[in-house]
Amino acid sequence: MSQALASSLLTALVSGIFALTILRRWWQRRRAHQLAWGTGMAMYFTGALSQVVLTQAWSPTFFALWYWCGALMTAPWLGQGTVYLLLRRGNIARNIQMALLLVAVMTLPWALWFTPLDGSAWRPDSDMTAIFRDIMPAGSGTVRFFSPVMNTWGTVALVGGAIWSARLFRRKQIMRERVYGNWLIAAGGLLPALGGTLIRLGEPSLKYMAELAGAILIFAGFLLATRPAPREP
Repeated sequence: MSQALASSLLTALVSGIFALTILRRWWQRRRAHQLAWGTGMAMYFTGALSQVVLTQAWSPTFFALWYWCGALMTAPWLGQGTVYLLLRRGNIARNIQMALLLVAVMTLPWALWFTPLDGSAWRPDSDMTAIFRDIMPAGSGTVRFFSPVMNTWGTVALVGGAIWSARLFRRKQIMRERVYGNWLIAAGGLLPALGGTLIRLGEPSLKYMAELAGAILIFAGFLLATRPAPREP
């Protein structure tokens, strides 16, 4: 079993369990931030599962889902969950989500049906992070120019919001679990972005490990940050 396949399978397992956990909480409590986080982790899972398929066989549909989920949607939806927690007044968070939904609805069919793909670059156990530029050439006919904007916004919202929350709880000297949990979320949010940097530096194989570690850290941080505070005796 190749490293790409093994890491992708583990990432799909972790992110799938995480998505189900958050979405179950949303179903019970109906909080907007839980739905946003659950959607983000569902995107994380779909991207990882598509990556599993693409290590074994070429599929234009799974390639489009891999790119759309991983490069466009995962980070913004996870960041949107943090936006809901930090911007509780007014309709700012809801308006940002409406813009996110608009981009999602617009880019999904574009990725699936209207972006030219060159499947001849694919090989069994191909490192998709290394060859995706050959499969999806840059240009106005692709969705690639959305990726920097969406990933930057999502990473800033998720990581920046987690750091802000950690510092806030630390300054108030309350809920130490939330301090540690938010630091884990920040670290987990940075790792996939670091994986993208490694691709540009010529180390694409490390991106798979960064994706797996990112999912684990965000999951652990979420569980720690949302642990109920102990009641006073």
